[in-house]
Amino acid sequence: MDLQKGYKINSQSRGVLITTQDTVELNVVFYGQKDYIFSFCTDKELYPIHFRIFDPESESLIYDNSEDKYIESLGVGFDVTKNLKFKINVLGKTNETADLYGYSGCLGVLFQYRSYDK
Repeated sequence: MDLQKGYKINSQSRGVLITTQDTVELNVVFYGQKDYIFSFCTDKELYPIHFRIFDPESESLIYDNSEDKYIESLGVGFDVTKNLKFKINVLGKTNETADLYGYSGCLGVLFQYRSYDK
């Protein structure tokens, strides 16, 4: 989760404790006329990270990273201000021998932004 050149860290970024039984929900405001990068990371035992993005008013699904082989970063741009809801969980499929029930690790969520070039 490296800071991309020319981007700033959005104050809505966070880190939370997570297990394979948890789903983290974040409601985030993204301002218009900006490009954003959403990045996610976790403990190596808890990968892959599954995140979905919803319209908070209609609850309709906008994006699901399971359709893109659980990519960990996504870049988007917004012309107008948008509220989005993120639902994030970890699948723990990289560890096939250990029982991950109750195992917890950190989930990092980094939102980066930059203004559109003028």
